[in-house]
Amino acid sequence: MGAFIPRSHIHTVPAIIFLFCTGIVLSTTRLYSQDNQIPHGTISSIEILGLKRTRIHAAKYPLEKFIGKEAFSLNLNDVHAAVKDTGILELVLTEFIETEEGLTLRLTVEEKWAIFPIPLIMSGSGGTNLGFFLADRNAFGLRDMAVVGGMHRSGGMLAMAMYNHTPNREGQIGWNSFFMYGQRKREDQDRTENIHRIYNIDQLRISFGLYYPFTDYFTGSATVSFSHKSLQEKILSPPKNGTILTGITPGISLRFSDWDGYLLSQQSFSLSYHYNLAIQGSSYHQAELRAIYEKSLIPGFRLSLRSGAIWMSSSDPLNEESPQKAQVDILPRNFSARHYAGISAGFEKHLLKTRIGTLSVLGSWQFVLSHGPISGSEIDNGPSGGIRFYLSQLALPAMGANFAYNINSGIYQFNFYIGMEF
Repeated sequence: MGAFIPRSHIHTVPAIIFLFCTGIVLSTTRLYSQDNQIPHGTISSIEILGLKRTRIHAAKYPLEKFIGKEAFSLNLNDVHAAVKDTGILELVLTEFIETEEGLTLRLTVEEKWAIFPIPLIMSGSGGTNLGFFLADRNAFGLRDMAVVGGMHRSGGMLAMAMYNHTPNREGQIGWNSFFMYGQRKREDQDRTENIHRIYNIDQLRISFGLYYPFTDYFTGSATVSFSHKSLQEKILSPPKNGTILTGITPGISLRFSDWDGYLLSQQSFSLSYHYNLAIQGSSYHQAELRAIYEKSLIPGFRLSLRSGAIWMSSSDPLNEESPQKAQVDILPRNFSARHYAGISAGFEKHLLKTRIGTLSVLGSWQFVLSHGPISGSEIDNGPSGGIRFYLSQLALPAMGANFAYNINSGIYQFNFYIGMEF
């Protein structure tokens, strides 16, 4: 299972007009909106209006990077991206207010619905998953994320709980905790969907991690974990035994974001190293790389490049990975290998933008190199395409459908999901 990734995201018009007029009547300062000329001067403070649940320091922290910048040279799309990147806020109005201390950047925002039940539906070539999760994307008003729930998937079940504390003050350390218990029937396949191993396993995983934002864009992290995989039924060429592992995972990540009025894009890079010490089974090393480059060519139309790689030393078959970490979907979801290097290159175009959200269509060409005991070394390529719907008023990760075709194997893959993506 991938990480819950949880990623994008009503005051009335009279309320906005009231705030605007009140600022004019009650203040002796001069006010400028994004529709008027931006004044010259240095931004000395940030003011946020429209918050109901979110704590003011948690909302301001991602925006404090604009303090000290010249207002006239400020790209308001960067401000919009920073607000939208919180995952819980939508920007309604941007204003500049002249004061004796300098310029105040005043932002009027709307809070997204952050507490909601998530009905998980994920169906495709790899089977069907149905689940229910209760999520809070803004726990305690701190932009923290809390999730608890479970799902039934092909051949088993899964229960999960997680909490992620987001740094909301300068110098603060973030942390995350994760618990998962699952039972499932595992079928390890090759590129043509031929099954080479079938066995039932129970799996328990617990982890705790710390991360620290050294800058607005660069973060370091370290995670400790415990996992136990036990074999319950050996059906076809199963591994010999289960595994009990303790692990430590240091990592670094770099992330930027920008907004073109339709799509929130990111440029990100992450690198992590895992050392897994075996109490039962074999100890092994693992390195992972992930990179995303999204850039708007014209508003609503962007270039999308995604790549992922994973290397694993010799280990038990139970620890082999699926191809999702290579950022490709032309291989079967039950494909099993130790090493991957994949890239997806394509474009995404927005089709429709409404108050509810934005509908887009995307297409790409994918290449992936894989190596493992089942298939040896292989290179696969083929087209992939689909649709996405990004919700604007609900802090829900994504909804979408995807089709992919592997030229080398002649196999189609289809995937539909709503609520979250694994």
